[in-house]
Amino acid sequence: MYKLNFNHLYYFLTIAKEGSIVKASKKLNMTQPALSHQLKLLEQDLGKKLFDRIGRNLSINEDGEAVRSYASKIFRHSEEMIQVLKSETTNYVKIIKIGTVPWLSKDQIYDFIKPLIASQHIRVEVYQKDLETLIKDIQSNRLDIILCDSPYSGRSKKLQGHKVENDFIVCVASNKARFKGSFPKNIEGKKVITYSEASVMSEKIEHFLKKNQIGLNIVGAFTDTSLMKVAIERSSAIGFLPNSVVKQSIKSKSLKKLGVPENLKLSLWAITRKDYKKDGVIYSIIKGSN
Repeated sequence: MYKLNFNHLYYFLTIAKEGSIVKASKKLNMTQPALSHQLKLLEQDLGKKLFDRIGRNLSINEDGEAVRSYASKIFRHSEEMIQVLKSETTNYVKIIKIGTVPWLSKDQIYDFIKPLIASQHIRVEVYQKDLETLIKDIQSNRLDIILCDSPYSGRSKKLQGHKVENDFIVCVASNKARFKGSFPKNIEGKKVITYSEASVMSEKIEHFLKKNQIGLNIVGAFTDTSLMKVAIERSSAIGFLPNSVVKQSIKSKSLKKLGVPENLKLSLWAITRKDYKKDGVIYSIIKGSN
């Protein structure tokens, strides 16, 4: 039986993720010549070149993509094996890795993963990163599901999006703030805490304001909706937040609702690989959320 060197695979995955020997060697705390030699040994063992050189960078090729896919699965199964061995029970433990963009409602995320948390045979891990990084991670099998606020519009034919739900957006302010007139004219010229430029929601809010000819003074741009809510509660700024984020604060009167912008909703989308039906757990949670 051929014995594959797992260290070589790990080095390869790091190079693939970092995009160069230089960056990967720093990540692994190795010298560049030593890392290049380890990659060369793996390519010799497999009989295939795994990268194409483009200037000083390495571009993973078709054979490299195949190896990355299998290698990622190997290390995922290794993690699950370790969890089973560390557990006091002999029950099989499956790890489901979910990546989310930071500005999603935490309530929406929890409602999605709740069925996974309820199972004693599943351990769910949730990571927050930018969407571009999440896409790379799911393509290389480091993630099982991405939760975001827009449908998948990338070029990869291996991924697909699933509409989960909508959450309407509420314009809110501290309960101590005073406003005259009706919404949305009563927010003209007010301070606002909005979303970062990377968010789809920031574009939707900007469109709403332009349509209604409303000018605001941006004093903050955050990615985390929970932080936005706290900042609005404790300042004179207004904000546009998902109802699931602010409903309790409105009920407790730490925030007040100024208005509900027409057709302004935060959509929750799940992105998976197209072969998601092969995994019974992922298929069931996607099917159950639709």
